[in-house]
Amino acid sequence: MKSILAVLIAAALAIGAVIWWTGRTADKVTSTLLALPDQASVAVARANMTSALPALQAFAAANGGYAGATVAGLQQINASIGSGISLHDLSATAYCLQSTIGTATVSMTGPGGPIVDSPCP
Repeated sequence: MKSILAVLIAAALAIGAVIWWTGRTADKVTSTLLALPDQASVAVARANMTSALPALQAFAAANGGYAGATVAGLQQINASIGSGISLHDLSATAYCLQSTIGTATVSMTGPGGPIVDSPCP
């Protein structure tokens, strides 16, 4: 009788361990899958930045600086500029270009700054 009880307890512990391990694995898979849309949003936001930057530089060359640039004006220069682009801190010699897609925001302070995974300062 004691040996049957010991076997049942061991089996219950084994089943509990398997369920616990499966739950941990499922949590890892779920968190990985949930991160994929954010990674895609960052990639699209960065692509928008790389298409808007030449238009902003063309505007500055034609107008003697970045002041006065608008997203609509940049889209007239390059119609492929996607949504989510915004311009901040425009002056004759500097700018901050920002792209927001979903929950992802990237920006570039320029001229010559790197694209970073954060909004304009």
